[in-house]
Amino acid sequence: MKPEVWHRSPGNRGSLVWFLANFLLVSCRSPEQRESIGPCSAIRCWCALLLLMIASSCHIMDPSASRDEPYTGIAYRFPYRVMHRIAGADGILWQLDPAGCPLDSEMAEGAIETAMQSWNLAGTCSFRRAEATEAATVTISWKDADHGRPCVRFGISSELVAHIATAPTSGDPTPFSIHLNASVDWTLEKVPVKMARSGTGLNVAMRFQPSLPAVIAHEAGHVLGLGHVLIEGSVMHPLHLEAAGSPGEPDLMAVRSLYGGGDTSSADDMEICCVDPQGKPHLAAPIIRGLTPCDRVRIHLFDIDSDGTDEIVLLGRGRASDGSGLLFLKFKAGALLERTIGPFPGALSGSLPLAVGKNGAGDTVLAQNPDDTKRSYLALVIPVGGPPLRPLLPGERWKSASGGGGDEDGDGTLDQPISGVAECGWADLDGDGVKELIRRGGERSPDQ
Repeated sequence: MKPEVWHRSPGNRGSLVWFLANFLLVSCRSPEQRESIGPCSAIRCWCALLLLMIASSCHIMDPSASRDEPYTGIAYRFPYRVMHRIAGADGILWQLDPAGCPLDSEMAEGAIETAMQSWNLAGTCSFRRAEATEAATVTISWKDADHGRPCVRFGISSELVAHIATAPTSGDPTPFSIHLNASVDWTLEKVPVKMARSGTGLNVAMRFQPSLPAVIAHEAGHVLGLGHVLIEGSVMHPLHLEAAGSPGEPDLMAVRSLYGGGDTSSADDMEICCVDPQGKPHLAAPIIRGLTPCDRVRIHLFDIDSDGTDEIVLLGRGRASDGSGLLFLKFKAGALLERTIGPFPGALSGSLPLAVGKNGAGDTVLAQNPDDTKRSYLALVIPVGGPPLRPLLPGERWKSASGGGGDEDGDGTLDQPISGVAECGWADLDGDGVKELIRRGGERSPDQ
């Protein structure tokens, strides 16, 4: 789970109440509770909090469901995470070392090959078994619980059934390796097989047989650059019993966002365009799929980590939940998606205007004002080089770069009201000095 990060400016009791109210809401409200309470004065906040505490209630407003908020439900859970992109994704070669296989070797080999092929999407990505004379990118092998340093051991439990490793840590000659736990009781079925409870007393546990095809599909997703997500229907769920048996729609959206595929975009997508001399936009990179549903996720553009390139900053609307909130998208040459950072649930409100600035060290400051009748504010800092995030320190000074705000004397009050940074627009995602046009998708051809 991602940490929830709460921040406030120094000396601001209203901010403390605001964050405490957020914490109580996120911790105690059930998904069925939809109350929406607008911003109030510090006195009203304290009175409301006191009354709620007396009543032993946790129905305190989440700031992301406050003013100008068209969506008051649970915040959108981003359907995938990206750890890296792999070169030559359409035609990744793999090889198998069958030594130590606890199953029928021929049947296991067939199941592995089928699982690897489940990722094959024309024009997007594919796996193919390497010929004897070809250099593979991935080695699949069976390993004992403790299979040597520095590779991570599986341990004595049956919970760790496989992992992905990279050279030289893996001990294999290929850049990537999929290590399978030879000590586990595997099944060739497409889904895990639950077995009877074992043990007595406090040692009772539900045993299961992990599905070899499902585990291979999951680990192949890691090779392609996908991270874990707690999303139903995804093969990248970290819990084997909860994961899909093969790539689902969230996973296909992820690889298409990385490596391309599909001719049109939907309202949930995001387009990265270049513009010709006639002013006509054309797709410059794969469409970013499924991260930006209209009215539920905001799109901002600025350099979060002071590396000279802009990032796409997504901010979800609604009440914080795991997998929602603040998400950063980083790109490489050609404005190609390289990785995502986050999400950070509850870090910022999706309903409040956002100001962006810099402190004396060049760190990025993100600030919001939960009560526009006052100059107090809430702020978090993204250090040079990127997360982890941290709260703005008491007395820390910062200068606004966009969207108003600023606190150049460090007194905890804004130098100017927060008007907010714009959504979508132009950004230099790859640092080549040429800005790309970032816009929401729609049912149209790529060259419209």
